[in-house]
Amino acid sequence: MRSSDETELDKFEPDVTVVIPAYKGITTIKACIESLLVASQGRRTEILVVESSQDGTVELVRSEFPTVRVIACAEQVTAGGARNIGAREARGRTILFVDQDCVVPKDWIERLTQHLSKTEVGIVGGAIGFRNWFNYSGSAVYFLEFLYHFPSRKNTTFNRNFLLGCNLCCRREVFDKVQFPERTLAEDVLFSSRVQEAGWQVAYDPTIVVLHWNRSGWDEFFRYNAKMGRASAQYHQVLKSKEFEWVLKFPWLIFLSPLKILPKIGFGLIGQWRYFLRFLLLAPMCLLGNWAWGWAFWKEVRAAQKTS
Repeated sequence: MRSSDETELDKFEPDVTVVIPAYKGITTIKACIESLLVASQGRRTEILVVESSQDGTVELVRSEFPTVRVIACAEQVTAGGARNIGAREARGRTILFVDQDCVVPKDWIERLTQHLSKTEVGIVGGAIGFRNWFNYSGSAVYFLEFLYHFPSRKNTTFNRNFLLGCNLCCRREVFDKVQFPERTLAEDVLFSSRVQEAGWQVAYDPTIVVLHWNRSGWDEFFRYNAKMGRASAQYHQVLKSKEFEWVLKFPWLIFLSPLKILPKIGFGLIGQWRYFLRFLLLAPMCLLGNWAWGWAFWKEVRAAQKTS
């Protein structure tokens, strides 16, 4: 299934492992790893890339970052699957996850792992900002995709928010009971729920921010919103969400979602004025994107109703 670096890296005994699931990340992964090397200074940290696209990322990482372990998968794997592979191979007592298109702050590892001093906490996550400011379609995707994870100065909350796989810290023993679902969207939502069901608390600290390189192109904007809509319908049906109980019974209600979503985005960005002004500029496109999300949600629920 894979080949890995069998060198002095195998003799290294880390305290922390950072897993990067990678697929077609050759243009962004270098900045990600460079930020991790800064964040891991003074710590026994293992960086582990799980790659499955054969786009040259494996060769780039091995040539430019010889201290990084690489697992090259012969076939494409989902984001959840890649994280599970990384968790199984990780040698650190604590496992962190970040995506190939993100960069982390220099205190990222320290601040996330501090929350695990509470023995009842199983996983910790933080917020998402964005890097490519001149990408307007990407900015619009960002507002709709990460509306529950905007940076803020609020206090850490417990069991009130799902965590994102691109800014996540886990106890190793969590994976003795829980794994990510084999999927690429909403796998982190379902993982957060499974962790709570297994008896751990989920901690969310919105002051710990990784910066995300957003996808670009208006065609991609609508395609990805539809993909998120389908994934949202699927996981709400799995979780039997009370919030969406009436929507799952009467799917047409989802077309009213902009009345909730757009104000939530606006209020969530208060205090982040640069983000807020960008949202005001792109609000019409966010409205159209939310309707594309709702249309895909409606079709997915209707198909499930017909099947059942």
